[in-house]
Amino acid sequence: MKILIVEDDTELCKSLENALQKMGLSPLTAPNGLAALAILHKEQIDFVISDWIMPELDGIELCRAIRNQEGHDYIYFMLLTVKGEIIDIINAFAAGVDDYLAKPFVLDELESRIRAGERILNHYKNLQEENAKLELLIRIDPLLEIGNRRSFHEVIEKSHDRACRYQQSYGAIMCDLDFFKSYNDIYGHQSGDQILRKVATSIKDTSRTSDEVFRYGGEEIIVILPDQNLEKTQIVAQRITQSIEALNIEHKGADSGKLTVSCGVAAFDKECIGEKWVRVIERADQALYRAKSAGRNQVSI
Repeated sequence: MKILIVEDDTELCKSLENALQKMGLSPLTAPNGLAALAILHKEQIDFVISDWIMPELDGIELCRAIRNQEGHDYIYFMLLTVKGEIIDIINAFAAGVDDYLAKPFVLDELESRIRAGERILNHYKNLQEENAKLELLIRIDPLLEIGNRRSFHEVIEKSHDRACRYQQSYGAIMCDLDFFKSYNDIYGHQSGDQILRKVATSIKDTSRTSDEVFRYGGEEIIVILPDQNLEKTQIVAQRITQSIEALNIEHKGADSGKLTVSCGVAAFDKECIGEKWVRVIERADQALYRAKSAGRNQVSI
């Protein structure tokens, strides 16, 4: 846990620093609120112990400034002060203060309050980690371990908005396994799930790290390629069909005797400004239909 002491009284600041070091902590110090903000911009601080009455920026103003900052993990804020009126305590908590310790104080009490604050921070971090896991679960297809339909909609909307705003391009590849229904009929759905996962992994490995891969539905997988035109998107699609064929997965129900994939390709560029992203996906889907109709195991645009 990283602690910042904000205290304009040099002697008290040193005393606090020594006390925290005895607790096994390595605190940073600042002589006032402005200096504290400068440190907070550079360092990842977990816990602030601040005096209330200070020049330039007092403890309450510092706390408000911290609470108004975005993009930071929660910072526990303890206020030290000689103020003891009820209205002062109310104002402190209203400003976002987490704990309040009146001067003069006993160091044992300070340590107890710091440990209590540390427990709260640990619970908060554990909750954040669990929320992150849940957030991932609702966006990832559990079988294929790629994005699901929900995350696809989020990504395509952002990609489309960015492309329209900055006159950029993006590509879309709709992939569908050939004769997959017959594969499930011959080899069973459990084997079909394993193969589908293997195919999804191969498509991810074939795509660029900046490309996004999603399960679109059933055995359909869609790839969104930022900053790619139709020609470059087609090249990636061809690599995908080749990579799946190279897996050499037996399929007795296919004409070629092995599992293959067909791909439909579409792209959005500055000439398509005004077109909705749904139309781009429709064009990719129509191209996929043409690839299937033309004999499968190929790319169509």
